[in-house]
Amino acid sequence: MDELSPHAARLRAAMAGPQPDADWSGGLWSACAQLTSEGRGALLPAAFRTLRDEQAPEYARRVAREVTWAKVQPSFTAAALTELYAALAASPRPTDVRYAAGALLRCAEPWDREVLAEQAALLVRGAGPGAEEVDDAALREARRVVRHAGVSKKLDRLLRRAERHLGRRTEIALRLPDLGYGPDGIRRIPCGTSTAVLTVTDEAALTWEGADGRVAKSPPVPVRREYPDEVAYARDLLGKTQAQVRTLTKALEGGYAEGTVYRYDRWRAALAGHPVARGTARRLIWEIECAPGAWRAVLPAAGPLDLPEHEPAPSAGVRLWHPARATHDERRTWRDRIAALKLRQPFRQAYREHYRPAETGPVTAMFHGHLVRVEAVLGLAVRQGWNIEHDELTLTVGEMTARFGIAGSLYPGATGRAEAQEVFLQRADGSPQPLPGVDAVRLSEVLRSVDLLVSAGSFAWCAGHAHDHDSRQVLNRLYDQPLGRTGRLRRAALRRVLAPHIASGRIELGDRHLRLDGYDIHLATGRVTREGDPVDLALPTGRRAVPLPFLPYDEALLERVVHTVSHLLENGPVPHRVGSG
Repeated sequence: MDELSPHAARLRAAMAGPQPDADWSGGLWSACAQLTSEGRGALLPAAFRTLRDEQAPEYARRVAREVTWAKVQPSFTAAALTELYAALAASPRPTDVRYAAGALLRCAEPWDREVLAEQAALLVRGAGPGAEEVDDAALREARRVVRHAGVSKKLDRLLRRAERHLGRRTEIALRLPDLGYGPDGIRRIPCGTSTAVLTVTDEAALTWEGADGRVAKSPPVPVRREYPDEVAYARDLLGKTQAQVRTLTKALEGGYAEGTVYRYDRWRAALAGHPVARGTARRLIWEIECAPGAWRAVLPAAGPLDLPEHEPAPSAGVRLWHPARATHDERRTWRDRIAALKLRQPFRQAYREHYRPAETGPVTAMFHGHLVRVEAVLGLAVRQGWNIEHDELTLTVGEMTARFGIAGSLYPGATGRAEAQEVFLQRADGSPQPLPGVDAVRLSEVLRSVDLLVSAGSFAWCAGHAHDHDSRQVLNRLYDQPLGRTGRLRRAALRRVLAPHIASGRIELGDRHLRLDGYDIHLATGRVTREGDPVDLALPTGRRAVPLPFLPYDEALLERVVHTVSHLLENGPVPHRVGSG
């Protein structure tokens, strides 16, 4: 046992022995607030044991609660870490996996791997369903609570690596636990006179329902005071549910490049009917194989009439709808339906960028010549799973590798501006892979990833552009260039969102600009001009901002264009600052 300071030893004795004769100087809270990191780490095992001992006297439990609530971040010796794992494993709860993961990161000494592995196995088994899925609902929590700069950087690297691999682990979507939610996607946790109500519809949410039926966003003070464990558990479950939905979304979207097809019976049980997953699955367009080679697109959120009239065979295939497999009319129909239902999809699907290059060889030059910032491209490339090889970015998808060139030397930390080059495809044996021989969806997803890199590295409007000479030159260069795929989808979304104003003639939507009351708003950059002069509109922010209408997908530039339009529609021409040059 580690030697305790006299102050910490007195607190530990209070949790184990008879009630002290005298009260604490300055109060118990003050006593616990004076704990050092090492002292709190040494006391936490005893505090957890005391709180879970139903025979422990109330004064001992009160001391234990104050120790666990103390604000100082704990640090653990190897002995204290082993003692903590043993205390948690003796009476495990679902939240304990989080505590154990965080404690491991706060131990600077070498620990006994065999002993900890044994206690960790008991802890995970006893914590209940879902505790085994802690690698990612544990890394995120540890990153949230850890304060050590070096450990934080290491966790960030681990999280980025985990996120990159989620897209290639599409089987995750079919084996997520239900976390105790009922068939209606609701879980209720009694907390005295109140009930914590967790719901999973479009998003996970936690509310507190009183005995009188009133609903609040936070628990009443008496509940927080008298039921701290239940409140902590409900909040932890909310975080775990949100993390699970993010994991599911990432896995489903990654199935495009992997060519994932689900069996109908498994899709219905593990996605469409899953209490946690169905809120995500219902907002996506799916294709069901009603006959060999015949696929029917359905949107579960539209209601049962949108589903097949006859139940498909259990072995029938189900896959996500993709615009690269659809006709122009089909894409337009689905975008109209999404807009009419005001449905926010988990990721871009109806409005997803798709690519069908005209080249017949292994190379496409559709991105050649775009000027990009190298540091922005490399930052996103790492998160998207690209690697740097011989001054090129490479991405392996199945048996194929895509190579994307950027003029200049590429290495971690490279900066500056450079021109995008061609995209070259090759087979696993290194031979060229002709574009027409690649699955349409897989090819589209690879080129979409390249387009995201180019878009991230290209210029968009920012507050200083109107007065920055170099930025103005780049924006002027982009002014007359045709819109890329993302810009054209932005225009299609604006055409639906602003349909009444376009019909009235007040707004004109051109090939590259939206025109309103003498202002031109560029659809690729968000730049505002008037009679050719750059204009910096002083748009209101915060509570003074004009509320946004429904937008079919999240994008900062789309939101800025709509904010600009909404402000001009409501206020007309406003005082503005004209940029020099």
